[in-house]
Amino acid sequence: MVLTRTNGAVITVLNDTFRPIDDQTWRAGPQEVIDEYSDSYVQAGDTAEKMSVEFRRLEDDGEYRFFVVGRDHDLTEPVTETIDVQAAHEPRHPAELFTADHAASVFVHFVEHQTVLEGYTLRVSADM
Repeated sequence: MVLTRTNGAVITVLNDTFRPIDDQTWRAGPQEVIDEYSDSYVQAGDTAEKMSVEFRRLEDDGEYRFFVVGRDHDLTEPVTETIDVQAAHEPRHPAELFTADHAASVFVHFVEHQTVLEGYTLRVSADM
């Protein structure tokens, strides 16, 4: 996997030779982890006080889908919040916003397991 940081020019290949991967995948600021062998990735963006975690992965039907991660909530509730990433205002449900500390566990778990922790929701998004 490759770690990139969109707010800077940091690019590195992740492995656990010297440090656990979770120690390498989460530092403050928007980040993206890309599986170099596919078109899957996980990313986090906006601020440390209010950020979103999203990922794109290959599903069992052979199609890639983009998901927004949230704490357990009714997916039919209206999306009333936004995050700001690279001049875009992306719509989010309040339950899809995390602090950096909270997002870290979601982010690292996805990097290690390609899924989210039990109790979180996944909203399919058309944005990729």
